[in-house]
Amino acid sequence: MTNKEIAKVFDFYSKLLILHEANSFKVRSYQNSYNTIRQISDDLIDMNVPELMAIPGIGKSIAARIVELKEKNTFEDLNDILDITPKGIVEMMKIKGIGPKKIRLIWKELGVESLGELEYAINENRLTLLKGFGKKTQENILAQIEFLNSVKGFLVIDKAERISEELLKKLRAVFTDEKFEITGDLRRSMPIISRIEILTTIEKEKIFLELSNIFDLEGNKHTYKGVEILFLFALECDFFNVLFKKTGPEYFVDLLIEKHVDSEEQLFISNNMTYVPPVFRDAIHTKKDAEEFYLNDFVEVQDIRGVIHNHTIWSDGANSILEMANYYKDKGYEYMVVTDHSKSAFYANGVRIDQMDYYLDDIKNANKSISDFTIFSGIESDILIDGNLDYREDILVRFDLVIASVHSVLRMDKDKATERLLVAIKNPYTKILGHMTGRILLAREGYPLDYNRIFEACAKHNVAIELNANPHRLDIDWSLIRRAQEFGIGISINPDAHNKTEVEYLKYGVLMAQKGKLLKSNCINIKNVEEFKVWLEKSA
Repeated sequence: MTNKEIAKVFDFYSKLLILHEANSFKVRSYQNSYNTIRQISDDLIDMNVPELMAIPGIGKSIAARIVELKEKNTFEDLNDILDITPKGIVEMMKIKGIGPKKIRLIWKELGVESLGELEYAINENRLTLLKGFGKKTQENILAQIEFLNSVKGFLVIDKAERISEELLKKLRAVFTDEKFEITGDLRRSMPIISRIEILTTIEKEKIFLELSNIFDLEGNKHTYKGVEILFLFALECDFFNVLFKKTGPEYFVDLLIEKHVDSEEQLFISNNMTYVPPVFRDAIHTKKDAEEFYLNDFVEVQDIRGVIHNHTIWSDGANSILEMANYYKDKGYEYMVVTDHSKSAFYANGVRIDQMDYYLDDIKNANKSISDFTIFSGIESDILIDGNLDYREDILVRFDLVIASVHSVLRMDKDKATERLLVAIKNPYTKILGHMTGRILLAREGYPLDYNRIFEACAKHNVAIELNANPHRLDIDWSLIRRAQEFGIGISINPDAHNKTEVEYLKYGVLMAQKGKLLKSNCINIKNVEEFKVWLEKSA
């Protein structure tokens, strides 16, 4: 369990406490622990109670809960409060824009205890009878119910990978002479996964018989840690043919003729084709595309030279500038860009104008303190409702790089959302358009945009587009990368790191870049430090 996952458990528990009108001191304790834990870079799950208590902001009670989470994946007080909370109410807590106090009002005043009942109440206009609920609020809640229903049962790629790796380890330890391989959507690195598919040479009945204690049966589906697991069987002699077929997608599978082979690579060779790794297969629709595929054209993780989009203790990050720089240098990177949140991001402790001199001086001093590594100054400037950035020009001119991003007022129609971004792109100080649609996978839809108009403007004003590598964002979507490249737009693969270890998110950004067939020539941060300086000057 990661620190962010631990923090989310405590955040969820604090909201349940509010829902049940618990002691306000207890609520604040868990809210504070959420804010503290999500900014700590060292893995808490491996620590004991005394080690945890040595960390400022973590007391004995919170430390004990973390240890309990490690042992049980939950803690007793959380189980107790969930026992008295209807499951439908817990689902309602996923709705953005209505907190636990309003959910309690819906629950207690209207007797609504599920998303279905809530949808029915909205259709009968009953929410407007409650204080603080208007027609617009009802419409927004209804839209979110529809979205939550559409993504139910899915999970993001990093969580799917962790669960599948853990399960494979257990399977291979028990069935040492059998083959097990991930296939389907996860093998192709799709950003969201509905189930984990595993191809094996052992019949699934034997797996469930031997390892019945680790699986749950939900309806006719077997689950592991709440995720559906689908086992597919193949004979030893046909294993790699079946692996290829089940990996998909179907239109790619149809390009090759089935042969009896000892590996997937041999299957491609027998079809007189270059091997195409699974991640690329969604973007190849014709045999000509497959025949012309050349792996070295595309970005690999080891190609990334610079880490762009990093948050430090100057806003809502966990590490100092120098701590991040030293960590990245040790990882083999050549440079980083510090891009803390701007003043409008008050919720993230954004850099105020009166702090600006100190912020820039800290970047300069860190640069002087480290050799063979370059730290560039930057900011993630909020795009306001009218499209302007939230600093004056005399402030923006002081940075080496400005990422322009939307963080608020996300409900706009297509025309308004597009116009808002167009104004930001035209700003002469915008160098990168950050997480373009503002989506959070499985939690919030991205706002609708006229992509052609956005891409035309980025090309005209020499603005790069961010591929945000946080596995909960992965924005822009991989399916748009080819179109962006056709406009001649550069793509910057950024971790949006809030602590130094989140540089590992670059892996997921690169996977999405590969799915979209991002060419090396169009990737901004594979440039070495001198090439990056030239790019900054050209885009100024």
